[in-house]
Amino acid sequence: MVREAKLLNPGAILTEASLHWAKTTTIGLDTEFVRERTFFPKPGLIQVCGDHRVWLIDAVVDNPFTELSQMLDRADTVKVLHSVGEDLEIFRIVAGTLPQPLFDTQIAAAMLGFPLQIRYENLIEHCFGIDLPGGKARSNWCARPLVPELLEYAAQDVVWLPRLHDYLSEALQARQRLQWLQEDCQRIVDLARAEPDAVQPLARVKGAGRLEDKALAWLLPLVGWRDEQARQRDVPRSFVARDEALLETAARLVPSGPIESALTALPAGLRRRHGQRLLQWLEVNGPAENFQRPAELNSPSQEQRAWLKQAQQHVREQAQRLEIDPALIASKRELARLARGEQPDWMGGWRAELMQGLPEP
Repeated sequence: MVREAKLLNPGAILTEASLHWAKTTTIGLDTEFVRERTFFPKPGLIQVCGDHRVWLIDAVVDNPFTELSQMLDRADTVKVLHSVGEDLEIFRIVAGTLPQPLFDTQIAAAMLGFPLQIRYENLIEHCFGIDLPGGKARSNWCARPLVPELLEYAAQDVVWLPRLHDYLSEALQARQRLQWLQEDCQRIVDLARAEPDAVQPLARVKGAGRLEDKALAWLLPLVGWRDEQARQRDVPRSFVARDEALLETAARLVPSGPIESALTALPAGLRRRHGQRLLQWLEVNGPAENFQRPAELNSPSQEQRAWLKQAQQHVREQAQRLEIDPALIASKRELARLARGEQPDWMGGWRAELMQGLPEP
């Protein structure tokens, strides 16, 4: 149990904390942030647990986090997080680097047969019989002061991570799966470092696959404009324009005619405030003549659907033998990439052996 949780201002405090971190080979990490009404996440708190102590670092203040960056980069210290997800973006913003070597306890648990998306408090209860409070993740972590209950909650989010690392590592080692986890965690960090936003722009628009190629070619600059506006104004994409409005506008732009008339599909307020700039954007950034429809928006062929069904059955059989969730091996989306002829990087790791015996798509 955490005896006391205090919010620490960076500066001399981090210098003192780094002396403890330097003596610790396993450090628990978590972040708290706010993102409901912004494009970029707003860091609120960085939680660190090492050497049997917890530090709650104020991430709202504008101070250098040099010691934190150094600790995140140190190769001889394992950084333990649960469901790393958006935490990597927060560390990039606050510390300018990513935690490695990484140990994700959610993935580790899944490799031992736990549910793929098991919550931290549920895993702690199962492993240690400790009932942790939940339900505070959506709090305003950028508000000051933070009430003691929130500080206690934040501290509990990391205080068990080093112990959980030891527990799961021993179990993974016993089942010869520790290397699996190391591969997956390193891949997560490598992908985040190389492609912090690797999602195909058109894939972000729900229903984009229903459009014909000419409309998709128009949708791409519309999506680019929305992304630029969202970043500049620091608001969610949907606050700029909803997917449905972009889809209808793209479809209206296909017939030759004034661009202005096609923009009537957008909300009146948006046209009034940003219509002229959008018009100028589309006149400069029109549809590319050599536009290629993204492969993920194509409907699978009959042969691909047949292969995908066979691949899913193969994965289910392997998962049943290993007593793990089939999606841990490969989700339907990842198998669809194989069906299209892609070669995802995960096929070069521990999953490659499990996929042997499956015919080429």
